[in-house]
Amino acid sequence: MRLLRRSPPLDPATLPDDLGVDWSQWSDGRAYRLKKKKDFPNVHPRHARAACEHAALQMGKVARTVRDRRIPDKLMWVQFADFEIREGEPCPRCASRRILRLHAGFGRCPQCHAQFLLSREGLEDVVDEDGAAATPARQRTRMAQRLRALENVRLERSGTTGESELYNGYGHRNGELVVVLAEFDTGDEELTPGNMYERIKLFKALPARLFDGLFDVDALAARPDSDWDLVLD
Repeated sequence: MRLLRRSPPLDPATLPDDLGVDWSQWSDGRAYRLKKKKDFPNVHPRHARAACEHAALQMGKVARTVRDRRIPDKLMWVQFADFEIREGEPCPRCASRRILRLHAGFGRCPQCHAQFLLSREGLEDVVDEDGAAATPARQRTRMAQRLRALENVRLERSGTTGESELYNGYGHRNGELVVVLAEFDTGDEELTPGNMYERIKLFKALPARLFDGLFDVDALAARPDSDWDLVLD
């Protein structure tokens, strides 16, 4: 009898961040079940999930990844969308409040056709299906997609904590002026509009009207672009 030898798992550290997989082939909004060795390399599915979520960030999308309940060490499910929103929130792209629910965790805007992952959680209360804290990749993806939803963003560096760079400024969301607070990973390279989405850690956008009487928000928006460290249109 001939014995079949199983190939040893690959070391994820020796592979690129996306594991060498073209994740865009599954980014049309449908749910796909992917198999180890067939659709992604011989690594534990948790590494494939992190790679998928990283790839979604690079594409300007979000991805929900779940290990298969019956064969969790070999299979996983993935589904891409344009945004992740909490239930009851409007479409970040067009502000429509009519969201068509396609299934329990997925919806579509009938006005601009944006696709959404739907969440019942708070802005930072991100957890995986096993109840543990979400992976840094998923947290980063959520923060990045909320920043991408703003227009005319202007940020200046306000300080550092050693591990993080702190920025504040303003932007516009659905035509409304918002005050922006953001935290990014420190790095060897200068923070730029090209790498900021990969390094974002936390992000908040608060309606500027909440700060009436505290400071002149109109003067904030009137400052020239040369006064800001990061400019995103």
